[in-house]
Amino acid sequence: MEHNERILSEHNVKSWKARKGLRYAVVITGIIFLVELVGGWISGSLALMADAGHMATDLLALMIGYLAVTFSGKPSTRQRSYGYFRLEIIAALINGVILCIAALVVTVEAWKRISQPIEIETLQMLLFGMIGLAANVFNAFFLWSEKDTSVNVKAAYIHILSDLAGSLGVVCGAIVIRLTGWTVLDSLISFFIAVLIVRSALNIIKEAVDVLMESVPKELDIGDIEKTLLHFDHVEGLHDLHVWSLTNGVNALSCHLRVNNLDEGQKLLEAVHRELKEKFNIDHVTIQLEYSDF
Repeated sequence: MEHNERILSEHNVKSWKARKGLRYAVVITGIIFLVELVGGWISGSLALMADAGHMATDLLALMIGYLAVTFSGKPSTRQRSYGYFRLEIIAALINGVILCIAALVVTVEAWKRISQPIEIETLQMLLFGMIGLAANVFNAFFLWSEKDTSVNVKAAYIHILSDLAGSLGVVCGAIVIRLTGWTVLDSLISFFIAVLIVRSALNIIKEAVDVLMESVPKELDIGDIEKTLLHFDHVEGLHDLHVWSLTNGVNALSCHLRVNNLDEGQKLLEAVHRELKEKFNIDHVTIQLEYSDF
């Protein structure tokens, strides 16, 4: 229990920084969403509405992520011995699905606009697009300084970069439509934004599924871990090596080590735990020692 409390304490320190970054991202993204939603309705620009939809899904993702990070810091119970770490992953999976649905809606509407184009107020489109672009630049600049504190904040930073690209597309599209009258460009920009949404969604879903399937974390090489374990004195072999994540940044390991001297077992376990934490950032370690003649 003391070990779990230490890990939870470390996780809560990271969570505090993550919540700080996500809180600002939620506020700024919410403002951008409202501005672009109103701007799209006034100007008649689907691209601006699509970007507002992109903002809405990102806003929902950020809010769910914020709540998940907050509740993941709750202590473990007898029923949930690992605590609530997996809430972050479940939230990520839900967000990925929501993003895919949003991209589908934008794509269908953009296809309709190609066959039935409508008049677009390019000046309003440009004005609201520039407001969204400026806010996204500010958001990206703020999250850039916080992105290394948490995988959740890093994911939010990637979302904001995607939003920034969408806003830039809206601004450029407004200028080109104003100069050329090619209203079909509005739908093409919407397709581009839908691709950005799907790309973000698939990455989120893949990461969430990898954690739920208890795959080896992508930042770790199980071959390097095996070599490290075999390098310790008195270790002659190992088997049943498993490495997985409880949530992003909280890793676990279990294995059987075959040793030639059980009297050195305590010292060996202390050294292994220390090495796995410092070198691989593995917090939960469960090792079964077996005598080589076992």
